[in-house]
Amino acid sequence: MRVVEESICCSNTKVFIGRGIVREILEKEINGNVLIVRQDAVDPKYVISTLKTKPHEIVLPGGDQIKDINIVMQIIQLLSEKGFQRRDYIIALGGGALTDVAGFAASIYMRGIRLINIPTTILGMVDAALGGKNAVNFHGIKNIIGSFYQPHIVISDLIYLDTLPRKEFIGGLAEVIKYGATLDYELFKYLSSNSTRILDRDYEAIEYIVYRSTINKLSIVKHDPYELKNVRIVLNYGHTVGHAIEAVTGFAVPHGMAIAVGMVCEAIIGEGIGITEKGVVDILVNILKMYGLPTSLRELNIRVEQEVLLNAMLKDKKRHGDYIYLPIPTSLGSWTPYKISINEMRSAIEKCLG
Repeated sequence: MRVVEESICCSNTKVFIGRGIVREILEKEINGNVLIVRQDAVDPKYVISTLKTKPHEIVLPGGDQIKDINIVMQIIQLLSEKGFQRRDYIIALGGGALTDVAGFAASIYMRGIRLINIPTTILGMVDAALGGKNAVNFHGIKNIIGSFYQPHIVISDLIYLDTLPRKEFIGGLAEVIKYGATLDYELFKYLSSNSTRILDRDYEAIEYIVYRSTINKLSIVKHDPYELKNVRIVLNYGHTVGHAIEAVTGFAVPHGMAIAVGMVCEAIIGEGIGITEKGVVDILVNILKMYGLPTSLRELNIRVEQEVLLNAMLKDKKRHGDYIYLPIPTSLGSWTPYKISINEMRSAIEKCLG
């Protein structure tokens, strides 16, 4: 088991990574009432059997459709009715969308109740369950209502990946590739030379990439917890384009697939303006294909008007006036923020998605 502990702003977060570790961690850490917010496809017995008292439970479907303010209010209502206090716990058991919803509810109930994230997908383990960003969608706009609230504990128990559908497993690897492409060349090299082991779910290899991703994400979050320094935007590499693809297709395109296309597009933008080294786009495309991830809209089998896609990008949280701040890879494992005008963005989108 690997443990990553980080002090972020005014909170201390512990992340445990290993296989079959939920019981060991919860027996030590839980001392209070518990609400389990879980995905319907996830068996809760593994968690419930560990708890000293019978938990309350809210069961939600998977997917981005649960990122809804009405779902959050359902959670708040149950917490209030059952008399939960600040030192009690919400356990979020599921994928990235679920941890987003449960985390937002935890952050606003009594201005903060203890949150334990138990992600059950690769996407959750390397991204959504870490870093304290919690949000729901509103009127078709991705993550427009949310908060910054650090989890008390994150338990990345790799046993949950045993039954994860292959497509969902592969989609989550897009976020791991993101870390390698922008922050961690050693991780990128590992991904390049260990694709067979990772796709075969060799758990030593999976533990390593989850561990490296966790370190990368928390190091950035610690430095820029509230996205005020133009540092944390690196975690959104590929997401300006990717989130727009999700939004205009009604979230029919899975997150990882949209982000994979977004990373290629934003690297093409970087190459076009002379920031991204020649060859980076080709290497990025190759590794995405190696993992069975799409690299273009054509591979997603969707038709999207470029103006519609651009309009969706203009709602991005990284927009400031007539500019959008993009994290652009300079070379493999490094990046820089770039302030791109709306007109530049329109021209760039024609080149990378045309």
